Amino acid sequence: MRTLPLQSHSSPARLRAGILSGALAVTLAACGGGGGGSAPTATAAAAPSTLSGTAVDGYLQGARVLLDVNGNGLADPGEPTAVTDAAGRYSLDYSQVASPLAGMRVIVTGGIDTDTGYAFTGMLTARADVARSGQLVSPLTSLVDALVARGLSLDEARTKVAGALGLTVADLATDPLAVLASQPGLYTRQVALQRAVQLMASASQGNETAHQAQERVLGALAAVIVAQNGPATVGEIVARANASQAGVGRELAEAIEDTLERALRTQGGHASAKASLKAMDQIRHEMESSHEYNLGQAASRLDQRNRTTAYSGLTGSAGRSEAVNTLTSRDRTTATVSQPASTAGRLLASNCFQCHGTGGVGGFERIRGSDAAEVKDYLRKPARSDIMAAHAQGYTNAQLDAIIAYLKQ
Repeated sequence: MRTLPLQSHSSPARLRAGILSGALAVTLAACGGGGGGSAPTATAAAAPSTLSGTAVDGYLQGARVLLDVNGNGLADPGEPTAVTDAAGRYSLDYSQVASPLAGMRVIVTGGIDTDTGYAFTGMLTARADVARSGQLVSPLTSLVDALVARGLSLDEARTKVAGALGLTVADLATDPLAVLASQPGLYTRQVALQRAVQLMASASQGNETAHQAQERVLGALAAVIVAQNGPATVGEIVARANASQAGVGRELAEAIEDTLERALRTQGGHASAKASLKAMDQIRHEMESSHEYNLGQAASRLDQRNRTTAYSGLTGSAGRSEAVNTLTSRDRTTATVSQPASTAGRLLASNCFQCHGTGGVGGFERIRGSDAAEVKDYLRKPARSDIMAAHAQGYTNAQLDAIIAYLKQ
């Protein structure tokens, strides 16, 4: 339970009154109201009213950034929001917020991970500090936030997370893509952490939202870090968490870290890392959509569909370097995608691509052809039981028939 001493945004009149009274006091002081008769100096300036920074897993483009004024985790009317640009940058105007900024949560959801081109379905959080600029929101700051939620101060939480992962406190505020050449491990740790969290959350989501499940998993990781002495890998921390599928979470994290480290050492560098991370995300999506949490089996199924051995290569250390080269080469090849004869239902079906990838990449094959009729089966399930069931409730029978007809071509 978070107990931030923040004013509710639900009284905007009181917030504006507080801001206006403060402004009046400054004006009176500048006019000599405090006595002494001294003239105002040229250096007196209004306090900054923007909070700016970067949202990064890869850079998140088009993501919503929320300043959670009342601490309830929701985007309520009147709370500052912004949308990230192509480099993950955001700027929040908090001029109408009277409460102290430091300690408020910054929450990032949605958008596109520019390293993979896939929709970002996770949630990143951070605690605002007095700097007001350069506020990084990342998987590591999300972990710091989870420790703050357990009662640690922000400084204590940063120190614990940095020590647990063999980093410095300064590293936690460093854009991992900006220092990719000199500190590749800062990037590989973060993307491995985020994907392990999302996998374990998916495995035990139940009636929670995806973001609630992810926060619960982060809480379990925070408990490990509080009790930990000395540095460990992301995989080791994940394995110790009291969370469903922690074992396969560790396998995924370790496979991602090793794969990306190999990719970054090749001539392809970041391009190779992006191609490899995209493939690892496809393996994770395969486990999540099938509810079969076995890394090797998910990779084998993808290999069968794509007539390759690259996915299995990523999950076994002996073939990773060759798999990285194969995936990099394939990612650089631009494929021409032809449309089916009938495009009726295409716009409706495009909603499926948000989770299943563009152009049939990332699991879309599972609902193609004769299996497309499975889409309608989700209408019989409770909306909260499955993400597909929730989507299905938004369509009429006729619209679902149009989607199925398009996918069956």
